[in-house]
Amino acid sequence: MKDMKIRRLSGLLLACLPLLLGSCQNFLEEEPKSLIATTAYYRTNNDAIAAINGAYAAMRADVTGNITPIWVAEAATDDAKAGGTPVGERLEVENLVFSSQHSFVRTIWNTAYNVINRSNNVIAYVDSSSVTPSLARRIHAEARFLRAFYYARLVQLYGDVPLLVAPSEPTTIYPARTPKDEVFKQIIADLQYAETNLAPTYAYTDTQNGGRATIPAAKSLLGYVYMVMAGNPTNDASKWQLAATKLGEVIASKATYNVDLVPVYRDIFDVTKKATNKENIFYYRGTSGISATMLAYTRLQYWYYGFTSVVPTNAVIDSLYEAGDSRRAINLARKSGTIIAPISTTTGAPIVNKYIDNIANSNDNQNDFHAIRYSDVLLMYAESLLEVGGVANLTSALTIINQIRTAHGGATLPLITFSSQNDLRQKLRLERRRELLFEGKRWYDLVRWNVYVPVMKAHMTAEYKAPVANYEYVNQNRALLPLPYIDVINNPNLRPQNPGY
Repeated sequence: MKDMKIRRLSGLLLACLPLLLGSCQNFLEEEPKSLIATTAYYRTNNDAIAAINGAYAAMRADVTGNITPIWVAEAATDDAKAGGTPVGERLEVENLVFSSQHSFVRTIWNTAYNVINRSNNVIAYVDSSSVTPSLARRIHAEARFLRAFYYARLVQLYGDVPLLVAPSEPTTIYPARTPKDEVFKQIIADLQYAETNLAPTYAYTDTQNGGRATIPAAKSLLGYVYMVMAGNPTNDASKWQLAATKLGEVIASKATYNVDLVPVYRDIFDVTKKATNKENIFYYRGTSGISATMLAYTRLQYWYYGFTSVVPTNAVIDSLYEAGDSRRAINLARKSGTIIAPISTTTGAPIVNKYIDNIANSNDNQNDFHAIRYSDVLLMYAESLLEVGGVANLTSALTIINQIRTAHGGATLPLITFSSQNDLRQKLRLERRRELLFEGKRWYDLVRWNVYVPVMKAHMTAEYKAPVANYEYVNQNRALLPLPYIDVINNPNLRPQNPGY
């Protein structure tokens, strides 16, 4: 009975609200160690697995509900805008006039800290005194990957954020913001541990493990984090080579990790071919039917097709893709009632097409959402090589770009060439936009490239046929979200608020 009560207490701790999080404690040991006071929390292998599954389950908020982090990363860019029946908060995102009281701002924050809090509990209370040591290490690695994944999101969206690496304590429920450089250090440490202790791969059909973090996921995310640090606003150019090295490790061992470029672009998003999709590196796995496990329905089709709340911009429809690029017809379509027509026709309103699964039921779909896929890794590797510079690196980057164009855009697309490093840089950025359209990447890319403000001013001027003077409020402050209003009010240690809010 006592043990049962303790397990119930553990479940309550895992469900703590982000506001009840603690402050940074000492760095964790690399090996899970026995803690006598907490051994009753997770006493068996099954208890430990259930605990880490709880952290994955907390991620589901990203792809159910309003798919908020995906929405913001698209609708606040030149790729997408509000469709369907636009309401105030959605239009505020599109027009970049949201405040700290916007529900999306707090939802993203809350989801991130919920996963982080659950991960911290797993790391603290899963130990090798009662759990098989190899399993304890793997579960720690998964928890540290998830913690790094969400801190990477938080630090890009909000800047300096509280760095919490231990379960909350009553005396530390009002954490202060940590400088982003320190947050990056923790992210790197977590991912370095993860890439050493995670499994190399899982079969998609493995119902117990499919969708878990793996070695290539940790290496890919670490490579991306180095790229973020190399870009705006950190601008640490020394990180480009580190990014290239880490991403190159994934590419060199793709056979071991069972990842590769899928020859047909449409197959990446075809729900009937998920089991053979080698593009999968880290993904939110979708299945029809609401479930309390790692598997659950996703709402991608609902928002893009059923409700059409996110739709492509005029520039995406009219000029993003070259003639003959097969990705255009896969990413874009037109909807008239329940009829889906090619984007090349004039019948119906433009919609996002790539996540359409089962139009008979838009509320409950089995789409996967790819947080990291292999084409993304290839393009990040090419970008890192390009920024390191040198003739050999530029040539290698060009080869990768043309490889993706040929495989996914179509063999009839002309191969690109370049005249300078900057010329290739612009062509790579354009190819990245075409390849990863509506996959929640664009906002992060524009900010990282330090072009968010000019791109958005030009986009809004063209999209809404208004003078650029109307958008003088679009400045560098828009390159960060505000901290949630209620959290700043309740916790004075989070102040000052981000500039402009």
